[in-house]
Amino acid sequence: MRTVLLLGLLCLAPGCIVRGYHPHRPPPGPPPPRAMSYDEAVSVGFSECRYRGLRCELKEAHLTGKDVWKVKFHAFAPGARGHLHLEYHAYTRELLRVDEKLKDKDRDRDRHDWDDDDDGRGHGRGRGKKKGHSKHDDDD
Repeated sequence: MRTVLLLGLLCLAPGCIVRGYHPHRPPPGPPPPRAMSYDEAVSVGFSECRYRGLRCELKEAHLTGKDVWKVKFHAFAPGARGHLHLEYHAYTRELLRVDEKLKDKDRDRDRHDWDDDDDGRGHGRGRGKKKGHSKHDDDD
């Protein structure tokens, strides 16, 4: 019986003395940021339109080689229209650039008056020397 007890102690002793060494590894860091998708870039762009009080229609959106989303809209506001161009960094989602140009609809309509008479708002185009691509004067 002593022999069995002695053999049992001898078998257990190395297990208590020898312990495995496991180096301490830091926990894995956060996963790398995920780039914005097309849908996310367009959605963020529409949010910016609403924030600016505009009604927007998507013109185009594309990712450049420099990790920048360019999102372009036709923009409309009461009495005005134009465009809103936005640029976002694809990974940080930071708004990098805004180009907003709106023109008054009434002013634009006056400038592109369809008839040539002088309505008292400008110089009129119906008087004086004719302009255009014609080489010959039509009055001859």
